[in-house]
Amino acid sequence: MTVDNGTYAGLNINFMQVGRRFNVDASTRCNLLCPGCTRTIDMATGNRNWDITDLKLEHLQALLHPRNRISCVTYNGALSDPIYSGTMTEQLEFINTLEIRPRVILSTNGSGRNEKWWKQFSSLLRKQDWLQFSIDGLEDTNHIYRVNAKWNSIMTGIKTVRENWNGSLWWRYVVFEHNYHQVGKAKQLAEELGFDKFQPMVGDRRTPEHMLLKSATWQEILNDIS
Repeated sequence: MTVDNGTYAGLNINFMQVGRRFNVDASTRCNLLCPGCTRTIDMATGNRNWDITDLKLEHLQALLHPRNRISCVTYNGALSDPIYSGTMTEQLEFINTLEIRPRVILSTNGSGRNEKWWKQFSSLLRKQDWLQFSIDGLEDTNHIYRVNAKWNSIMTGIKTVRENWNGSLWWRYVVFEHNYHQVGKAKQLAEELGFDKFQPMVGDRRTPEHMLLKSATWQEILNDIS
C-alpha cells in the first residue's frame, strides 16, 4: 500500500491528467450532513436551488457519445454521494456496454448500503477503475465531520468490495483537530482491509474553524506515518 499526500484539489488535478474526462454528479442525493459541504450549507441557509433527483441515463449516454472520446468518468459529487443515486447501477451497466470503455473513478463516504448492494456494485466495476472511500477518522471520530455516517456499514462496504473486485482501492482521510492523532492507526487499518493507497490530506477553506488542525504540523503527521 502506498501513502499519497495532498489537498482536496490534488485529487481532481490527478484526474485531469488521465485524459479526456468529465466529472458528474450521479444525483443530488446524500445521506450525510458534512458541515463544510455546499449541499449542507445550502439546505441550512434555505438557499437550495436544486431538486432531489437522479442523473437520467439518456444524459449520460449523450455525454459518453463516441465523438466525445471520453477516457475517464469521475463521480466526485459536488451535491451528492454517487452510491445513493437511484440510477447508479444503470449508469455503470451502460458504461460497460461501450466499445471503448472509459475508466470510472468514484468517491464515496461508503455509508448506508448493505452487502447485497455492494456485491452488485462490485460486479460492475472493472480492473482499470478506481474506488475511493472518504473516511475521516476511526469509529469514534469519523462521524464528527461525516455527520450521520455509520461505521459498521462502511466496513461492510469496504470488505465486500475488496472480496469481489481487484481494482485500485483508496482511503482518503481529511485530517482535523479531532482526528489527527489517529492517522497512524487509520493507515494500519487501511493495510489490513486491503486498500492500495492511503491519502491523508489537510482540510481547505470549507473546514469549520473549530475543526482546523492546530495541535500538530503537517510534517509531524507525515513523519508519524512514514
